[in-house]
Amino acid sequence: MIGVFSTVVSQSRLTRIKLVTIDNPAFRVHYRLTFAILLACTTLVCSRQYIGEHIRCIATGVPNNVVNTYCFFTATYTVPDTNHSAHPGVGPVHWDSHTVRHSYYQWVPFVLFGQALLFYLPHLIWRSYESGTIALLVNGLQRLYIKVDGDKDVSVPGSRVIPSEATRWAKMRDVMNHLDTVTRFRLNRNWAAVLIGCELLNLVNVVFQMKLMDKFLGGQFYGYGLHAFDDDNGNRLFDRVFPKMTKCDFHKFGPSGTMQTHDAMCVMALNIINEKIYAVLWFWFVLVLLPVSVSALLWRVAQYMLHSHESFNRLLLREASPGARLDPVDLAVIARQTTYSDWLFMYYLSGNMDGIVFRDLLHSFATGLRKEPGSQDSDDDDTAPLGKAII
Repeated sequence: MIGVFSTVVSQSRLTRIKLVTIDNPAFRVHYRLTFAILLACTTLVCSRQYIGEHIRCIATGVPNNVVNTYCFFTATYTVPDTNHSAHPGVGPVHWDSHTVRHSYYQWVPFVLFGQALLFYLPHLIWRSYESGTIALLVNGLQRLYIKVDGDKDVSVPGSRVIPSEATRWAKMRDVMNHLDTVTRFRLNRNWAAVLIGCELLNLVNVVFQMKLMDKFLGGQFYGYGLHAFDDDNGNRLFDRVFPKMTKCDFHKFGPSGTMQTHDAMCVMALNIINEKIYAVLWFWFVLVLLPVSVSALLWRVAQYMLHSHESFNRLLLREASPGARLDPVDLAVIARQTTYSDWLFMYYLSGNMDGIVFRDLLHSFATGLRKEPGSQDSDDDDTAPLGKAII
């Protein structure tokens, strides 16, 4: 089993550095950090290198390997109301005893792996919809490239091709054609809606998984981390949720055909790992994922409300394009004459382009918008529209 999960970890390319970003850091916390944490937890639960056998049972008259396998695949149980026993939850069962069965340990690796896939799903949906559009447009216009004089591209050993000025302007014409098309025919109107929908799906996924883990642990997850550093209550809670010693009944027929019950006591070494894993997950979900997901959506709401303000554009686009002096007139045109979806698309372009290149692109696009019929700036500027000239 560990080989299966290790293969998924190696194929997920978590350490791969992406030169083009199509989302924000909050989104990447879900599908990169949380996905990696859950895969690491899955691999750790499946490992026997550090904890040995997951279960070892003691029973007389039954081979150890038989009772170990039987108790692991059926279920063990504890008796919470047992007093004066050698171990918490392990003692004689009376007619009025209330037993608690524990079978979740069979499903822990599968649940953790399923949770990891759910965190990757919104990114997969968004990446499928975006289809590499931004990467295709900004290829050769990123900050990692330098300007080269002349008409030929330069190949550097061990690196990508560094585009020449002619290639750079050709790529800028492609970007301008794309922006002009999606703006004129409103082909980009769902771009922001799908991105925000996937970010909302991230928040729904966090809430759903917290409810899932609470149900999985018998209603003990919500208060699990609150007692993590409480020596008395914490140990009692951990022993109740992840008991280290449990009971198991093995039934077989004796030589005379009479049913014999063998009372086994089992050491659950795996629960030492399980209790630490879910303590870490509690802190990660409650203190990191939930606040980050809510903050990301609030930031989108603020963007939607303020994207048409020139001062907001000046602050945000200049931050995304360091080293470039953006024209305030161009920013004002962009603020007035673009939808939020078009504005957000340009914002991601600015974050993936060289600042100087984006300044030229913004000026060209804004000049083209000023010349559009019905634009309030079309009568004030008689200069040739640079945006149309590039096209």
